[in-house]
Amino acid sequence: MPLSEKTREIILSRAVEMCAAATTVLLAWVGSQIAPALLPAIDAALSKTALLSLLVLSIVLNLVFLALVFYLAKKPPLKLKYGIYWDKDKNPHCPSCKIPIAAYNEYTTAGKGYYCKPCNEVFPLQDARGKDIDPDMVLKELK
Repeated sequence: MPLSEKTREIILSRAVEMCAAATTVLLAWVGSQIAPALLPAIDAALSKTALLSLLVLSIVLNLVFLALVFYLAKKPPLKLKYGIYWDKDKNPHCPSCKIPIAAYNEYTTAGKGYYCKPCNEVFPLQDARGKDIDPDMVLKELK
């Protein structure tokens, strides 16, 4: 990845973070301005039991949301087979940096294998004896 593209990506991600932080600060300020007028009206209109029920419901929903976020953010496990990591969809990943890698090819300097651009290495498919293996055979063996 060229330096200009990396810089652009970093600036874009930081801009999104700054927008989220600014929105949070703005919402907190609006809440602090509205709360003194709104809290007495809520206290007069709702009973303590109803407020406690809403608090418990809010806590439960936040815990469910938190569990959902952790579940969705969890990376799928990778399985090491013949020197290459594989995901559940049988896509190859670099054994060094674990990012998805290019298709199996024959390279003039390094021989047959999967090329990882960030690592600048070719990783061959080999069994325990060091014998080259066909990718189609590996894909059939993966469960």
